[in-house]
Amino acid sequence: MKILVTGPNGFVGARIMSELGDAIPAPSLRGADEDTTKRLVDTVRPDCIIHTAAISDIQTCEQNADASYHANVRIPVWLAETGVKTVIFSTDQVYSGCDSDGPYTEEEVKPANLYARHKLEMEQRALEACPDTVLLRATWMYDMPMYGYPNRGNFLCNMLLKPEIAFSSTQHRAVTYVREVAAQIRNAVLLPGGIYNYGSENDLTMMETACLLKKELALRIDIRDAGPRHNLWMDCSKARNHGVDFHNTVDGLRQCINDYNLKY
Repeated sequence: MKILVTGPNGFVGARIMSELGDAIPAPSLRGADEDTTKRLVDTVRPDCIIHTAAISDIQTCEQNADASYHANVRIPVWLAETGVKTVIFSTDQVYSGCDSDGPYTEEEVKPANLYARHKLEMEQRALEACPDTVLLRATWMYDMPMYGYPNRGNFLCNMLLKPEIAFSSTQHRAVTYVREVAAQIRNAVLLPGGIYNYGSENDLTMMETACLLKKELALRIDIRDAGPRHNLWMDCSKARNHGVDFHNTVDGLRQCINDYNLKY
């Protein structure tokens, strides 16, 4: 299968490229127009597109709504409109304003920020353009740095590098080992068109998760309570029923610790 990967040098895309081995890296689509985007697909003629590129920083999106809309709505919709099966990364932020406590299934959405609203619009329009489109609502992901590639701020690195940190003692949210995200991508490509929560599940609060990692690695870090935060707690059973099965957050962290020999 010929697979085209957008954002091949990004946090997720680079690891997917490494996992797949023979995937085709797309050039940067930042600022690309519709004709350029679709011409790329016509030139490569892939069997599948994995779209990881986005503007994912919430504050950046708020400060530049036009850039966010172009990157997070227009480009992925144009890719879906080509008719090639497209796997698009979305976000757990679509649950950021939900009224219930969770965990949230794919049907219960209420975005509370611009980034999430753009992602939700993208999901709906991409599925309208091509019902075979697969939308993956990803959790916050973490990893150690990958040689030669930028490493964005993430749960694990923040815990390792900062002398103090704050997490909510009430917020339920999963964090997912990004290498497991990449390892599951072959299964994700085979999913029927639709929306899927994609990542680890977690019964712990963010404070409890941080304290567990502190204990596992004997970290000298001061963990403070950040106060109430809205849950971003996903029910991933839909993807699991299709064979996309992740470790829970605790086991994923332990796998990462073993992979990198982080324990002294």
